[in-house]
Amino acid sequence: MEYREVYFRIRSSYRYDSGWPDKGVEHAFRDETRTLFQSAGWELHPAREDSSSSDIVTKGQQDLYLHPMNFSGVIQTDEISRLQELLEGAQTFQCQGVDCYERYWELTDAEYLKQLEARRDEIIEAILERYQTKRKNLYVTGPAELSIAKQFSVHRLCDKDGKNNLANRYVGELVERLIREGRLVTTGLGIRTAAGEELRQREEPLPGQQQMTL
Repeated sequence: MEYREVYFRIRSSYRYDSGWPDKGVEHAFRDETRTLFQSAGWELHPAREDSSSSDIVTKGQQDLYLHPMNFSGVIQTDEISRLQELLEGAQTFQCQGVDCYERYWELTDAEYLKQLEARRDEIIEAILERYQTKRKNLYVTGPAELSIAKQFSVHRLCDKDGKNNLANRYVGELVERLIREGRLVTTGLGIRTAAGEELRQREEPLPGQQQMTL
């Protein structure tokens, strides 16, 4: 099942710089949106009366934040057209269009790690390229691992805010492994990709040391 982050663009009496013209209009909008979504099987999570926030509606793993300028959230792609039809009959607002953004997937941690593992060689290549420098005395500093992880990240329903992005951990562990293997060189403050000569020296036996033949 495919999910998308969507924004239903709403035109109502609410204005960004001045808010609602009066409480009556605000309450009419709130009552109608609640009735519409609940009639379509969505569960209402009402905003506190004394807050400036908006209602949230959910349906399974789908959610929408009902701001009077945008109904936004992550929903199933096949739900988009149904909601457009639902909103066509509204009296206190008009839906002027829908913008779709990132795709979201229903993946467990194990399934996500399996996807990353299948791209291990590609990720290693990206790591070595990112940490490549022109000279041995130059090192890459800063959050380079995060930019690499972002290339291979997917958005998951169980982690919509991205706080548990396993790609970050996976790339970090690969970087540590490449350092142990000598394919990356670190000063503790920065990292660079090992040069060809450094890799050859690592692979060559020490003087007087014989290689074992199995």
